[in-house]
Amino acid sequence: MSERKASPEEAPETRGRTIRFLARFYDAASWLMSFGRGAAMNRDIVEMAGIQPGERVLDAGCGTGAQTFPAAARAGVADVTGIDASPEMIEIARRKARKKGLDVDFRVAAAEDLPFGDGEFDVVLSGFMLHHLPADVMRKVFTEVRRVLKPGARFLAVDMSSRGSLVGHIIRLCGHAHSAEGVEHMKQILEEVGFREVADLDTKYKDLVFLRAKKAND
Repeated sequence: MSERKASPEEAPETRGRTIRFLARFYDAASWLMSFGRGAAMNRDIVEMAGIQPGERVLDAGCGTGAQTFPAAARAGVADVTGIDASPEMIEIARRKARKKGLDVDFRVAAAEDLPFGDGEFDVVLSGFMLHHLPADVMRKVFTEVRRVLKPGARFLAVDMSSRGSLVGHIIRLCGHAHSAEGVEHMKQILEEVGFREVADLDTKYKDLVFLRAKKAND
């Protein structure tokens, strides 16, 4: 058996779950779990974030770039950055960018220790990452997201939910979806770390939770 090729970058220390060896199967698994609606769903996520041309956007936990690329199409490639703790996922995202001819800034980093200065971004996205995090790490992530946002800027987090969905309940049994109580707890944490206007958005995606929050003007 041939030895697995070493990752080009070192993975950061994190207690969140990361997808590494199975990264090569992630896009196919996502397509199956979304029943083929992933591309449209990712465009809708970016639209709900209200991203405008020229806004600085961070995709925290970007995976293989599912939301990063549509965000870049709206904001501009030079204004979008994607980070993920898995070097393997980032390598796939970079490979996709090269095929598309796009110079997207993809970096290996943990969302609870963002390598950016205070107030750099107008929008932070987080897609399908939060269920990988223990509660205390999630709090650190929300605190870091608030730190890198400009005053008045916004955060949109999307994840799977078990509310009102048989598929969601099944996914939750595998540890990949939030209960109604879990959603309320996330909203509470967002408010505790200093976000305002925290809202659980009503969308056509009943097996997903969309949480939008705004950084108060300091």
